[in-house]
Amino acid sequence: MTRLMKGTLLAFALIVALAAPAAAHEQKFMGTVSSIDGVHVQLTTTDKKDVMVMLHDKTKILRGKETQKAEDIKVGDRIVVVTTDGKDKSGKSMLMAKEVRLGTAGTTKK
Repeated sequence: MTRLMKGTLLAFALIVALAAPAAAHEQKFMGTVSSIDGVHVQLTTTDKKDVMVMLHDKTKILRGKETQKAEDIKVGDRIVVVTTDGKDKSGKSMLMAKEVRLGTAGTTKK
């Protein structure tokens, strides 16, 4: 009886593991926005690499805790972007922006 239960549990665990969708591969980039072309944002990372990411309707854009719009992203902004692998409308592989965090304005010293 114990063998049957162990075998059943093992089979169930394998089915669940194989049926579960693979977790999306996330990457994080920090840098400065170098260009914006519609939904494509290019940034130069802190280690001087150029990275192109694509914004989409589910991209969260924040400055501090405040939600922002894509139009609020400007060339020269310091940003942190969390991306997942995806494809654009033509089927080309792209880094899809899951979350964009814009740098907050510095405080003025008195």
